[in-house]
Amino acid sequence: MPDSNDAYIGARIAEQRRLAHLTQRGLAASAHVSHSLLSKVESGHRPASPALVAACARALGIESSVLAGQPFSGEQREDRFDAPVAAIRASLENWDIPLEDVTPPRPLQDIAVDVELVGDHRRSANYLKTALDAPRLIDELVESSHQGEGRHKERAHRLLAYTYRCVHDVAYNLGHIDLGSSILSRMGFSAERSGDPYMVVLTSYLRAQSCFNTGRHEVGLRLMSRALADVEEDARRGNRSALCVQGNLRLRSAMLAARSRPAGKSQADNARAQWNEAWDTAKLLKGDVQNYVMSFGPTNTRIHQVAIEVELGNYGSAVKASENLRFPDEFRGAYPDRVGHHYIDLSRAQLWTGDRSAAFASLREARSVAPQQTRYHPHVRETVHTLRRADRAQNESLSNYARWLGL
Repeated sequence: MPDSNDAYIGARIAEQRRLAHLTQRGLAASAHVSHSLLSKVESGHRPASPALVAACARALGIESSVLAGQPFSGEQREDRFDAPVAAIRASLENWDIPLEDVTPPRPLQDIAVDVELVGDHRRSANYLKTALDAPRLIDELVESSHQGEGRHKERAHRLLAYTYRCVHDVAYNLGHIDLGSSILSRMGFSAERSGDPYMVVLTSYLRAQSCFNTGRHEVGLRLMSRALADVEEDARRGNRSALCVQGNLRLRSAMLAARSRPAGKSQADNARAQWNEAWDTAKLLKGDVQNYVMSFGPTNTRIHQVAIEVELGNYGSAVKASENLRFPDEFRGAYPDRVGHHYIDLSRAQLWTGDRSAAFASLREARSVAPQQTRYHPHVRETVHTLRRADRAQNESLSNYARWLGL
């Protein structure tokens, strides 16, 4: 099994296919992808799109993270993630039992300050700092939730649900999919007790994200449809929190539609229709809004316009859409995770339109903005693999970048 970092995704698909005793044609038929495309992906001559990876994983009865090679354990050990991730797992053991002989929790207003800092770490894609700080807050908030009633209990659960949201990003992006599922379960428990319907919607939003890994895009779309119905009335009244939530739900629906299999005109039309709805919502906000549940605005919507075209395999359209995107200074400072993710997507589009120098420049930009996100993103590794195979001169900067990734 090619579990080393030197194996590209196509090679892992080929290995898992052989372990399942399937021919290329057999897997292509089961995954509803063309045999020609699968052949090119396995040989490394075409990109392994997230939609194709999810379709093959589902046909093979495994998770997409297996084909992506996640989690990248060697790099995580080098970056000292082992102990913080273990602490997150330990913090999930208790969510419903008051403990005796523990240090009394601080007042909620003091805990809330630290929770906000964890949220800042999450938006900065600082996975290590998030993982280091969140477990003690989870323990403290669980205990606080048992020591009060009414609004105190609701606020404790609201802060707890948001903290779970932060560590879910760590687990998901590092490739600890099982841990992410456990976090979502705990988040759902607290969201239901938070007195905040938007926290419940946020849980559905993250649950739909896990559908990318399993390939159950139809489940994710149904979740988003149900959540949109829940916020429709408040959004119609112009409630800014509801509009932020509604816009993000539309964008997630667009990405789910873009990755649906079998891909075709209807999926593309649905993805773009969802994006258009999100754009209409963004225009109502008249700017980028940092909201306590989900931030939203025109810039993030433009980012997703590029990402959708990448997911649909329309790389030229993605590059063209990126020309309409300008990051305000305040956005770049507030949302490094979104800026970094954009450059990761853009690099894939530039690579497969033949502009290898621009693709590498985008990867360097992603690293400068959000280094941990970039290092642990499987499609960064896939792009670098492809760039190295095409680089006959063995560019030293590219080799150094590959070594930083752990390749």
